[in-house]
Amino acid sequence: MDTKHLEYFRSVYEEKSIHAAAKKLFISPQGLGKIIQNLEAEFGTTFFNRTKNGVFATKSGNLFYEQCVKICKDLQLLQSRMERIEEDRSLRIGFATGTLQLFPLNILYRFIENHREIQIHWCEYSNQILIQKILSSEIDYGFVVGNAHTGNLTQKLRCVCPVVLLVYEGHPLYNEKIISLDMLRNENLILMNESFQIYHDFTAACRIHGFAPKVIAKTMDGGTLYRLCTEKLGLAVTPLFPIQNYLHVKAISLAGDYTWEIYGSRQKNLNTGSELDLLETYLDEQLPHCVL
Repeated sequence: MDTKHLEYFRSVYEEKSIHAAAKKLFISPQGLGKIIQNLEAEFGTTFFNRTKNGVFATKSGNLFYEQCVKICKDLQLLQSRMERIEEDRSLRIGFATGTLQLFPLNILYRFIENHREIQIHWCEYSNQILIQKILSSEIDYGFVVGNAHTGNLTQKLRCVCPVVLLVYEGHPLYNEKIISLDMLRNENLILMNESFQIYHDFTAACRIHGFAPKVIAKTMDGGTLYRLCTEKLGLAVTPLFPIQNYLHVKAISLAGDYTWEIYGSRQKNLNTGSELDLLETYLDEQLPHCVL
């Protein structure tokens, strides 16, 4: 059996149509139908009932699909690890969305400059997708927002940044020294969108305090968040990034020392090469105090 035929089976199962699956797979419906028939003959069963409205899985088809999902996942992980072995010295680094605004990139640049023998690839992902990519060995090292609370990751705190509330001039809270979440119960709020971990952390904290935050705008850009606040659309929740000047807006601390924490994360018990150890040792030297 050709292992890619498992993916063909999955596509037919999920699309409930040989024609739709064939279009998705860029093969002919006749060729795909023949592959499914060969699989059925190999396992001595019928996986699908064919009707004018599509194909529908039998009990055998449902069981085969469950196993296909597991096998395909294991094959993808194996392929990723095999590719890693075959690659010349390299590191794949991931950043959770938003962390590039905080992480001191000059530190990464110096590492790249000092280790030209290592081929370094880096990319930005949403926080949860980054965690999944580390666990599946697609990423060697990731800068994840918050503790992932999974036993399959080794995490080390790398950066800590206070989270503040931006309040525009003329707002009743403008002269406050510190603001509690309860004081925001009826306020219009501007947040980074769901791609950013701060959105999920803040809304969860509000629910713990017994209310759903009144989020009237979400953005993917810190500059837009600041602009909307200056235009008095609402109050903005944001990490207090270093080297940030605010005009006509005041950054006020939130009660409870709420912080934005970035953890360097790698897969636990993975037999990694010296490249990853070099990076971790370098980060230990360059980010000894964590707080920015």
